[in-house]
Parts: sequence; structure tokens; C-alpha cells
Amino acid sequence: MKIRQIFNNNVILSENNKGEEIILIGRGIAYGLSRGSTVIEDRIEKKFELKDDVGQKFKTLVQDVSYDYIIVAEDIIDYMKSQSKKRINDSIYVTLTDHISNLVERIKMGIVFDTTLLLNIKSLYKEEYKIGLVATEILRKSLKLDIDESEANFIALHIINAQIDSNMQQMYEITAVIEDILSIVKGEFGILDLENFNCDRFITHCRFFAQRVINKEYIEYKTVDNRSTYKILADANSKQSECIDKICKVIKEKYNYEVSVDEKLYIMLHLIKLTEQLYGDLV
Repeated sequence: MKIRQIFNNNVILSENNKGEEIILIGRGIAYGLSRGSTVIEDRIEKKFELKDDVGQKFKTLVQDVSYDYIIVAEDIIDYMKSQSKKRINDSIYVTLTDHISNLVERIKMGIVFDTTLLLNIKSLYKEEYKIGLVATEILRKSLKLDIDESEANFIALHIINAQIDSNMQQMYEITAVIEDILSIVKGEFGILDLENFNCDRFITHCRFFAQRVINKEYIEYKTVDNRSTYKILADANSKQSECIDKICKVIKEKYNYEVSVDEKLYIMLHLIKLTEQLYGDLV
């Protein structure tokens, strides 16, 4: 195999025997090599042969995400596929890897989400939740971070979202909520590039949020830590704050759902990235 492109020292683009693109991962896999060089087989730790839109999104993601996050995400997905009774879409490689990156980002910022918002996950999606518990333990050991067991709820949501066989009626309702949110964002910030990776991240979060709106999965929050964090971000990003206020108003009026401070904060983080503000200064 020849190197077609070097993304960084640990990630390269090559091709399989059919001439199809293949992403190769390995610590130091590109060290001392250049485009056109022969791949050193012993350095390959993971191979990704993802096609079409998923392949392109993953190729964009791995250029910016830590090698450690890519490896641990793939380990979790391998376990997930060995345990799940349902078919899993390859989109999980993008969404879970990105989620792990965002998880570490949140921990560094000291942001903790009250997962009572996801209270029904454990009972409604028992199989996915059990996998999420194991995945959380894998994350703890691999990343050497103090990750709460409640993270299993978020990972379970990623599994549910990637399952190929889904409830179509609910998907229609979820789509309607997402379209309402995107319409407001477009109105505030102009035309959105739906092919943009940050836009894809934003839509993915909106999908999770919309699921909770449709299922009325929320409670009243009493913590003040995230409220103060949100106020700091809102004061520094007034345009995004106004946009979120409009989103919350529509969600309340059309779907009778009161958006929590935690949800506002998570939407804010994604909206800042989407609108290309100085998010890096906050990390």
C-alpha cells in the first residue's frame, strides 16, 4: 500500500486492493515517510474503510482529533457491535469519536451535565445502556480520566441514533424539531452550509435534543454551576444567546417543552463552534 495523504504523524490515507480510500491509524505511522511512500505494515493499528458521506466526514474528523480518542472510540465500537442485537450504521465512527473529543473538552472546562435529563434511557434502552456502562469503563481506563457512570446515558444515545432500524414516526417528529431550530439559526446568522463539519456536529446534537423534546424527557434543574457558566458564555456571545432564546421560545410554544440551562449550555457550545466565534479561547 502507498501513502496517498498524510493527515498527521498518526493518521494517513491509503487505498485497498480495489483502489478505494482507506484510513490507517497507528502511533507514528507516518514518521519518516512522505506521500507516495510504502506503508509500513507493522505500524498499522487500525484500518477504516468507510464509504461515501460517512467516509468523508470521518476523514475530516481524524485530522483534528487526538489519536487516543480515535483508538478508544474504535475499541468501544468493536465491543458495541459484538454485543448489540441490532445493526449499527457506520455513522457511529464519526459521532462517537466526536463525542469523546467533546467529552474531554467538557471535563477540561469543568462542565457537568445533569443526566437526570436522560432518566428514561436506562429503562427504555436496557441493551444500549449496558453497553454504555462498559464503554464508560473503557474510556476511564484508556484516557485515565474521572468519568461519571452517567456518561453511559450519552453513549447509549449514540448507539440508538446509529441503529439502522428506527421508529419512522418519531423520526418525522424529530426532523420537524430540527428544522425549526435550523430555521431560527439561519434567520439569525444567514444561510448555513449543511456540508460543513461543525454544522453536522450541531445537527447531531439537535437530533439528541429533539428526541428529548418529543419524548418529554426533562426535569426541573436545581444546580447553579452550569447556570453561571452559561451566563458567562451568553454575555460574551450575545448574538448566539439571542438565537437560543428564540429557539427556547419556539420549543416551548410548539412542543410544550421547557428547555433547561444544561441544554442551553450544550446548544451554546455547539452554536459558538458553528458560527466560528473565538471558541478556542474558552477551552
